[in-house]
Amino acid sequence: MRRRVLSIIKIVLTLAISGGCLYFAARNLEFSAIRSEFADMQVLPALIAAAVAVIALSLRAWRWHQVIRREHDFAFSNTYWANAIGYLANNILPARAGEVIRSVVLALSANIRKTLVLATALTERMLDAAVLLLLAWCMLFFTVELPPAFRTIWTIVLPVVLLLVVVAFIAPKMQAFWVRLIHLMPLGGAFKMRLEAFLNGLLDGIRVFHHPAFLLQFLIYTVIIWFIDAFMFKSLAAAFGGELTVAQSVIFVAIIGFASSVPSTPGYVGVYQAIAVALLPVFGMKESQAFLAVSFFQVMFLCVTLGLGGYGWFVMQRRIGKARLAREIEEAES
Repeated sequence: MRRRVLSIIKIVLTLAISGGCLYFAARNLEFSAIRSEFADMQVLPALIAAAVAVIALSLRAWRWHQVIRREHDFAFSNTYWANAIGYLANNILPARAGEVIRSVVLALSANIRKTLVLATALTERMLDAAVLLLLAWCMLFFTVELPPAFRTIWTIVLPVVLLLVVVAFIAPKMQAFWVRLIHLMPLGGAFKMRLEAFLNGLLDGIRVFHHPAFLLQFLIYTVIIWFIDAFMFKSLAAAFGGELTVAQSVIFVAIIGFASSVPSTPGYVGVYQAIAVALLPVFGMKESQAFLAVSFFQVMFLCVTLGLGGYGWFVMQRRIGKARLAREIEEAES
């Protein structure tokens, strides 16, 4: 009963946030302007953006594969389809459920501990956030349009994120402390054993990134991926008659990236529109262009993930077993 009430509250909250953001984004827009901008859309930049989205998704899968295969080698196709399934789940399910789903799918298909795979996925996200924030902070020096208050907020958030990354990286060094802490808890012996096994898997997953040469390689991949994402939004802006510099595109990617942590409907409908309408006109785009560009991105990325993730789900059902896959995902989500 309590879980059901919490689920209802969460749904109402996410709908309220998304609805409020969508109203904010569309309140000053005229339908005639939206229709005119869409009719004038340039097809080639839009197709380039779609192709770049596929490339970025593939590179993210390759980067994750390089992390997981340090446990033991296995086929890249397992990582590719698991990653695509995860992104599809993030697009159609709330609360970034795709992170858990892609971890479970890959763990089952590659015969690796689920906690270790999940830890690599979460650590990957933390490093993603830190690198993106740092890149965007550097891009602030090449962008004069943003108000000083925005820059001040950025310089506060960046150290906090970097501190969280450092704490996560230190955690495996304190494994004995965490284990003792678990055994001091007033819990049953069986539950303590399960909790300790879960903890060990998480710490082993983070420990993968403790190799300096590999960490450097991972960070280089990450920088490349974020610049590819920035190029995708630059192409989308061009498709609707706007123009963004590389620095402006990186800053926009950083902001919508962190907006994905706000509770909202699947696909972040409303939240992304509000950010685009608030920020992109500062960079010279019209509100209607900004609204259309980010809305087209959401539809485009949904189509990309539906194609890749949908086919990947079919492939993984055959490799893992339909009933087993559904059961394991349900257990992980609960």
